[in-house]
Amino acid sequence: MAIDYERRLQNLQARRFDKELNESVLTKSFSSTSIPKNIKYLMESMVKIDKKYNDRTLEAAKRVQKHLENGYDLHFSRAYRTQGSVTTSTNIKVHSDFDLLTIIDRYHFNGIGVPNNNPYTDSEPNSDIKKLRSQSEKIMDNIYDEVDKSGKKNISIFNKSLNRKVDIVFCFWFNSKKYEDTLNEYYRGVYLFDFTEDERILDYPFAHISQVNTKGDNTNDGSRKGIRLLKTLKADNEEIDLSSFHLTTIVHSIQNSELYFLKGKEIDIAKAISNQLQKLINDPEYRRNVESPNGTEKPLKDDTIDGMKTIKSDLDELIADVHKELYLGYFQKGELIYS
Repeated sequence: MAIDYERRLQNLQARRFDKELNESVLTKSFSSTSIPKNIKYLMESMVKIDKKYNDRTLEAAKRVQKHLENGYDLHFSRAYRTQGSVTTSTNIKVHSDFDLLTIIDRYHFNGIGVPNNNPYTDSEPNSDIKKLRSQSEKIMDNIYDEVDKSGKKNISIFNKSLNRKVDIVFCFWFNSKKYEDTLNEYYRGVYLFDFTEDERILDYPFAHISQVNTKGDNTNDGSRKGIRLLKTLKADNEEIDLSSFHLTTIVHSIQNSELYFLKGKEIDIAKAISNQLQKLINDPEYRRNVESPNGTEKPLKDDTIDGMKTIKSDLDELIADVHKELYLGYFQKGELIYS
């Protein structure tokens, strides 16, 4: 089925409209009637969300943190960190969800090779994190009208004044040996907590953020543009069964030289992603050994093949349609204006 670019552009515009500011994160080219819709869709899909909109998302998280700190009555201190696509500038929505990591800061778990010369015994960690969540729910209920407490690892609030959703994710610190040796938070992990299973799940969010941002900088934003493009395709096609983590991993596995962005070369980034998807689909051994950006997981398992085939089909159709328009000519004539 041919891509309905009119509908997709409407979807894109809706994702990038901030009703509080009554403006959209769109380029001047979006309103031009002389530029083909398929070219607009390719180009706009890759454009970053401006800092002033992402700052409003960060402000919503700061407000939540302030409310929590003012309301807690707990025997342990808390530390806060943030994660999510806003921190890597790979978000495709003005109103992107945002994670506020809320971390028990009185003690930490140790990795292999880290001596535990002063074990913590004053309280039971699972009980502590349940108290942290319970008090958080009560504090949020007293302040926000919309509080979703159904999450296994988090609760979510919606800030109506900023029109932003914030996920409060409850964690413990995990200190790897390399973190203990360097005190570089890149090597520090967190244990997320699954409240339905009473289970700790190790994650390294700071290494992930650092790796995605480093690749973005080293490719002149090209890798970020690629991630935004895939996220846009997924948002507009409900048959694509891949997570944002999968999409980020796919782009991250491509050589920097193939993703380096030069003005007018968006189509080259799209082609590089298509080629990589083909390799991942055709070569099971290669696919299973592709690591996540922080190197701790190999997420492209066999159950991602169908999703990769679907998104590749969408991407290839877009590439073919754009090629028909000889889009470089629009740059040469100065009709395309993209940052």
